[in-house]
Amino acid sequence: MKAFICLIFMNLTAFAGQAQGNQPVAWKFASEAAAPLTYQINFMASIREPFHIYPQSFSGGIGMPTTISIEENANIELVGEMKEKGVESSEGVTPAFYAKGVTFSQTVRLRSDEKTTLRFRIRYMACNDQMCLPPSTKEYSLVINDRTSGAATADGEKTATAQEKTEAVLKYEHFEMPDMAGKKISTSTLTAGKKYTFIDFWASWCVPCRAQGRALVPLYKRYRDQGFGVIGVSLDTDAIPWKKAIAADGYSWTNLSDLKGFESPVIKKFGINGIPRNILVDSKGAVVATDLHGKELEMKLAELFK
Repeated sequence: MKAFICLIFMNLTAFAGQAQGNQPVAWKFASEAAAPLTYQINFMASIREPFHIYPQSFSGGIGMPTTISIEENANIELVGEMKEKGVESSEGVTPAFYAKGVTFSQTVRLRSDEKTTLRFRIRYMACNDQMCLPPSTKEYSLVINDRTSGAATADGEKTATAQEKTEAVLKYEHFEMPDMAGKKISTSTLTAGKKYTFIDFWASWCVPCRAQGRALVPLYKRYRDQGFGVIGVSLDTDAIPWKKAIAADGYSWTNLSDLKGFESPVIKKFGINGIPRNILVDSKGAVVATDLHGKELEMKLAELFK
């Protein structure tokens, strides 16, 4: 009878981390008995429009995949691979990203019926068509087989809203950073010989960054002989996709990166909390404009170089 009760028992727990208005992704977790000592653990993400997050693996190299790392436990055996299914996904189809929600599922088997806590870390990146927020890493815990308590514990950092992240006005100071050959370059030497320099903060995995970078290419070709310069500052942490993106998209301007992502001292100093971001400065390093994209940038350059 005890085994039968254990079989049909479902332990459902939920934890939203922070209020839905504080971040675009909220997580809930459930432990459902599937057989004696065997449970299906569901990690459910609700995603607020217009943001999306990415699958565990995908082709194309765009976006940062979601990872769920489960801490080793002597009483827990993982059964099979972790599965995933988006709210709007067809059965067996893994989309490029999940826009409304997604459930990741992992089957586990307990070696004994003693009360067991599953500890895990979730890392994901939330993007929309205009920007990507920094990768978010949070640690949680879930009691798998506790029939007397529905409480889950979690340790998660508070994240600001996307609006708060993009409201910060960028200020410019000259800085040094390695170029593609690993040689440290000072931006003071790059801006001094130009009337205006566009400093673009981007990354190879950032879809809107890549789209705006490709749109910048013809503008650079049009105005470079008139004194227009571009400096690409990448938040990549891997040199291979960074250099591959530069070649694929045709970025012939100076490209810099210390390959430290959002942890870069330069990025932290500038207060970059989401990309793409950009600064337009004159030959002395004075800020002319910030966060110009598309037609706004085109119109500004036409005004400056008329």
